[in-house]
Amino acid sequence: MKTWQKKVTATCLAVLTSVALYGCGSKSKVEAPAKNEKQIVIDIKGNKVEVPKNLKKLGVVPMPWAYVIYAFDGNSERLAAIHPGTKGAYKGKFLETKDKHFGKIDTKLINQNFSVNMEGLAGAGVEACLMWQYQEQDAKKLDAIGVKPILIYNDTVDSLKKSFSIVGQLLNKEEKAQKLIAYYDSSYNSIVKHKDEVGKAKKPTVLFLRNAQLRLQGNDNFMHEALEIGGAHNPFGQTALDSNNKNISMEQVYKINPDIILLSNFDKFVPDDLYNNKLAGQDWSTVKAVKEKRVYKVPLGIYRWDAPGVETPLMMRWIAHTMQPEIFKDVNIRKETKDFFKDFLNMELTDADLALIFADEANKNSKPLE
Repeated sequence: MKTWQKKVTATCLAVLTSVALYGCGSKSKVEAPAKNEKQIVIDIKGNKVEVPKNLKKLGVVPMPWAYVIYAFDGNSERLAAIHPGTKGAYKGKFLETKDKHFGKIDTKLINQNFSVNMEGLAGAGVEACLMWQYQEQDAKKLDAIGVKPILIYNDTVDSLKKSFSIVGQLLNKEEKAQKLIAYYDSSYNSIVKHKDEVGKAKKPTVLFLRNAQLRLQGNDNFMHEALEIGGAHNPFGQTALDSNNKNISMEQVYKINPDIILLSNFDKFVPDDLYNNKLAGQDWSTVKAVKEKRVYKVPLGIYRWDAPGVETPLMMRWIAHTMQPEIFKDVNIRKETKDFFKDFLNMELTDADLALIFADEANKNSKPLE
């Protein structure tokens, strides 16, 4: 082969090799796939847990926390297994209109009693699982088969905010977690700054029901405090703080004769069930709140507002304005909700969205909130 032909051939081979390695220019340089980096997350019990930095499949035992993940991520893509009760706040509710994938998440690998199908989680490729802090024994067993347990809790404000931080680190969303914590603190402070006015105000007696069997909802730490700082008289709050499963009788309802009744979204009951005496074995006709049409289904956004979660600050503001509209006249809860969803979830809420969140249809026969 002639010398000039050899040079051309060598040049062509060099060019082809360069193209294969670099593509069309250095910006498209092909690099070796990055290794699956790890990070250490310290859970609520102080355990140091090594998890993938780019977590793709997550199991979530506590019901509200599936929606915390949704809020931090802005989608449900990395949720691989959730508690079956979680879907109760999804089916036929606001989020179903926004995220169809959430409805397809597995609910069989986590049981109703919060236990988990360990081999099933591992077989489904779940890399980590959020669990309640008291599930330490199950956590050890999960860890032994390669599913990394992250313990969290939300029994107090401090543990809720600490768990936000833990989940923020787990998802590489620390900035969003801190932003949410700051919003929580700001909302709380905006209410307690009226402490003196609330202390002097006439307080409506409120009954907050979790379900139609007369189980209380307003007796846990979060809702009891929200009612208290918002200017309500919650007669069952102090005596029932240590008994979240406490049920009351209709005789007790008659005795306190509540001015306002709030209905949780942990049950399907609505104000008309009380107005029209549709609940078997219960007669609501003489109860003040019923006679004055002051029974309200509480809001439900991406999750139930009456459970500790990302929308808790909105629930506190809603309660305060509902109980003491004159003191908290600066609260425009629908606008605040629109702003919150835009800032934290990148959602532009419509009037129809707000109607779903605030249960306008269920509350249509109740006295309008001022």
